[in-house]
Order: sequence, then structure tokens, then C-alpha cells
Amino acid sequence: MTRLFPTWRGRRRWTVLALCAVLAALPVADRVAAGVAEERIADRVAAVSTAVVGTPQVRIDGFPFLLDAARGTFPQVSVRADAVTSEEQPVSAAIELHTVTEKAGTYTAASADGQFTVPLDSLGGGSDGSASFSADEDGRLRIEGVRGLPLTVTAELRLTGRTITAVPVSASFAGRPLDPSAPRIARAFAERDRVVPDLPAGLSPTEVTVGESGVTVHARGEDVRLG
Repeated sequence: MTRLFPTWRGRRRWTVLALCAVLAALPVADRVAAGVAEERIADRVAAVSTAVVGTPQVRIDGFPFLLDAARGTFPQVSVRADAVTSEEQPVSAAIELHTVTEKAGTYTAASADGQFTVPLDSLGGGSDGSASFSADEDGRLRIEGVRGLPLTVTAELRLTGRTITAVPVSASFAGRPLDPSAPRIARAFAERDRVVPDLPAGLSPTEVTVGESGVTVHARGEDVRLG
């Protein structure tokens, strides 16, 4: 006898297949929704900092995104952006936003940690442009060809408030050791103090480090608002 209706097993099989299809589609829909939110945050970041070049890269961590979106809170948002200082130096910015909430189109982070890196090859060597910069194994700045002379100085970078100071710890002239505290060296480096400009979203500098990628200013902020 021909069955006019699907069997119980057949109905269950189709139900399972339909459920699997829905579950398989959920991660795709979740990622699409996250992508839309990431674009909105990228627009906010670009709007609050005129120094940003191009479109920032934003990543919202956590899954499922849709559940976090329904709650209006995201555990962590990562932002990467390229910028240019007022002195035309390129800067790579990386900011981690923690516990980000959205309300009426405004995003607020409970706290944020940032790193702003200036490449070593963009530091320049003064008016003659002859000095070269590199990082030594102890995280100090090595400068060769100071003022166009065969003078090499290794300096520690220190942050006081918003001012970065280079303090010579060793020096040599044409391979011969010099006293790094000699007056001529001290005068040369007294001119190299730099004030950290205003950072995005009101972040405050906390530390300065030197590495292969460049000189990095570390910063932190509380109750950070984007837009």
C-alpha cells in the first residue's frame, strides 16, 4: 500500500536536516552582523581622530555576536589604524577596548589600552638627515652618525608626564669610547625632548619602549567614548 504521508522517521530526518542547515547558517549570519558593527565603529574612530589615514581595521571578539549585540555589550573590540603626526611622521596605532557598550549610536568602553608606534626609519637625523636609528638588545635607542659625525650614542627613552627624554648611557667616536655625559653630547640630546601629542579618545601615555618595529608610546584610558 502506497504511503500518502511521510513516515515518522522521514519527518524526523527532514527536521534534523533543517535544524542542521539553520545551525550551519548561524555563524555566517553572526559574522555578517559583526561586520556591520565593525564598520560603524571604524567610522566612529575615523571621526574622532583627524590624524587617521584610511579606514581603521576593527575586530569585535566573542561569539555569538548577536547575543552580545542584544545585550548591548561587547567584551573586547580591537582597533588597528594608520595615522600621521603633525610633523608628518607615520604612526601605527593599536587599541584594545574593553567592555564596550552601545547606546543610541554611541560606543563607550570601560577601559582601553593603546600602543602608538613610530617606525625607526622615520625618526630622521636632523637637518642633514645623516643619523640612523636602531634598537639594541636591551631595548634602548642606538643612534649612529649624530650631527653627521662618526659618533654613536645609545640612549634610554624615559617618559615624564607627556615628555619623552633621551638619556645617553654610552657613546663612542670613530670606535673610541666617550663619556656619555660629556657636555657636547648632553647639549645634542637636550634638543631631542619630545612631547606626546593628544592621543585619540583621551588616552594618556604610560610608558615608552623601543623595539625593532620602532618607538612605541603605551597609553591607557578609562570611560573611553567613541562619538
